[in-house]
Amino acid sequence: MMGLGKTGMFDNLNLHERVYLYLRDKIVHNSLKPGSRIDYDELMAELGVSRTPVRDALNRLQIDNLIEVRPRSGTFVSTPNKKAIEDLYNVRKPLESTAVELAAPHLSDESYLALLEEAERAEVELKKGNPDVFFAHDRHFHRTLISHSDNSRLIAIMDSLEVQVKWFGIIMTKNLDRPYRAIEMHKSIVHAMRDNKIDEARQLMELHIEEVKQDIMSDFPTE
Repeated sequence: MMGLGKTGMFDNLNLHERVYLYLRDKIVHNSLKPGSRIDYDELMAELGVSRTPVRDALNRLQIDNLIEVRPRSGTFVSTPNKKAIEDLYNVRKPLESTAVELAAPHLSDESYLALLEEAERAEVELKKGNPDVFFAHDRHFHRTLISHSDNSRLIAIMDSLEVQVKWFGIIMTKNLDRPYRAIEMHKSIVHAMRDNKIDEARQLMELHIEEVKQDIMSDFPTE
C-alpha cells in the first residue's frame, strides 16, 4: 500500500491534488499502460485513500484526455491514436510559432546561452543512454519560449495542452534519432531568435513541431 493518507507520503491538505498528480505521472510515464482498465478499489487500496480523491483525480484525468469512461465497460487509460496526435500538434504548431515571435524581445543573451548549454547537456546524456535529461530540456525549452511570450491567452492554452504534449513526447525515445534531431532543431531556433531572424525562427519551429507530429504518428496504426 502506498499510503497517501494522514500517515503516508501525502498530507491531507493537498490530498486531492497529489492523488491527481501521482496518477497523471503514472499514465504519462506508462506505468499505467494505454488501454489498461482502472479499478477504483485497487487504486484506493494502493494509495490508502478514500473513493472521493480517486474519483476527483479520474475526473480531472478525463478532462486531460488521459482516461476514458466507456459505458457499461468501465474506466480505461486512453490509447493515443493518429487523430488525437494530429489534432494536438496542428493546434500546437501555430501557437508555438507565435510564441517564438512574441518571446524574442523578452529573452536576454544569458537566456539564449542557457538554452544552448542545456541542449548540449541533454545531448551528452543521450549518448550515455539517459533520455530523462532530454525530456526535461525539451519541456523547459518550449515552456521558456511560451512563458516569455507575455501573452496570457497563449500561455493558458499551452498549459492546457502540456500533459498530452509530455505524454506523446515520451514516445520519441522509441527511436533515439528523434531526440537528437529535436535538440538540433532547438539549437537552430535559438540561434535564429538570438540573431533576430524571426521569420526563420518561426519556420524552424513549425518544421520542428511537424517533424515531431509525423514521428509520433508513425508509431500508431491507421484506425
